[in-house]
Amino acid sequence: MSDFWWQDFLDRNDRWQGLELIVRENDASTRPLDMQSGHHQRMALQVRGETLFWATVLKDYSGVWLVFNADHRDQQELLPPITSQDIEAILHKGHEAWTREWCRYFARQLMTASLLPARRWLLRPMTQVKNNAPYSLKKPFTVENWHFQSPTSADKMGCDWTLYAEDLPDLTQPDKVRLVDWWWGGNLLLGRYPVDVNAGRLKWWRKKSREGTLPPVLVWYVAGLASYVILDGHYRFQAAREEGIPPEFLVIGELHEQVIAPDPEKQARILRSLELQRQKKPDFNVDAMNQMLINLYDTRYLHAATVSRAVLGSGERWAREVSDYLRRHQLEDYLEKIQSREE
Repeated sequence: MSDFWWQDFLDRNDRWQGLELIVRENDASTRPLDMQSGHHQRMALQVRGETLFWATVLKDYSGVWLVFNADHRDQQELLPPITSQDIEAILHKGHEAWTREWCRYFARQLMTASLLPARRWLLRPMTQVKNNAPYSLKKPFTVENWHFQSPTSADKMGCDWTLYAEDLPDLTQPDKVRLVDWWWGGNLLLGRYPVDVNAGRLKWWRKKSREGTLPPVLVWYVAGLASYVILDGHYRFQAAREEGIPPEFLVIGELHEQVIAPDPEKQARILRSLELQRQKKPDFNVDAMNQMLINLYDTRYLHAATVSRAVLGSGERWAREVSDYLRRHQLEDYLEKIQSREE
C-alpha cells in the first residue's frame, strides 16, 4: 500500500471544501490508475495492468470517442463493496459528519486498493442544488430537473463541479462505445458496466435511498474526457434514479496549483473603479469590496488536470486492441469513425 496522508481542505474563509489527499509513492507492482497517451490524441486508462477504457479526441477537438472494456476482470469490483456495518459506523458519527466521513472512507479504500498514483488529489462533494424560486414557480422535483454542484468557495478553483439532468445515464443500458460531445459542454456521468435490474443489491440500495442513508457515488473527473467516470456506486446511482431521490456525489480529481501573473493595468483600473464607488456610496458594502480586493491580488489558481504518461507511441497497439475489441463485441460500425477521429 502507498504512503499517504490527508487533511480537510478549507478555502480562505475557512469553509470546508473537501478532503485533500497526498499520495507519496507507489509500489510499482500494484499497477494503480495509469492514464497513457500517444499520437493521434489517443488515450488508454490502465488499471492493474489491463485497459479499462480507450479514448481518442476528434480531429476538430469537438469531442472524444470512448470505448469501455467490458472484459476487464475488475470492471465491476474496483473497490470492495460497502457493507451495512460501514454505513452504521458513519451514521454513528452524526449527520454533520456524514459527507466528511465518507470522504475519509473512500480515501482509505482507494489507498488500500492501491489505485491512486503518487500525486495530490482532492475529494470534493457535489450535491443537489436547492430550489430557491418562489413556490408558484417551482417545478416538480423529478429526475428530469436534477442539478448537482460543488460547495461555493472563496478561492479561485477550477474544481467547481456541476452535473445536469440531461448528462445523467440510465445505467441499465450504458453504451459500450459513445461519443462525448464537447460542443455542448461535455461533463457527462459515465457508467462502466450495466446494472442488473433484478439484482438484490439494487433493491437494498433503493431501500437505503428511501431511508436517507444512501452512501455517496464516487466518481473520477478525467480532464481528457471532460467528464466523470463512476469508480464506485453504479447500483447506488441507479437506485437513487429509480426512487427519484437525488444522490450525493464525491468527485476525486488531481489537484494542481498554478500562479497566474497579474496584469498591473487591469489591477489599476479596478482599484480606480472601487475608489469611485466608495466616494459615491459612503455606505458601500465593506465585505464585498474586501472580497473583490482579495480576488484581485490572489494569484493562485487551483485546477484539476489529469496527468498521463506518453507511452503509447504511434498508437499501433492501441488501434489493434480497439479494433479487436470492437469486432469481438460486434461493434465494427464504430471502427472507421474512431480510427478517423470523426463523428
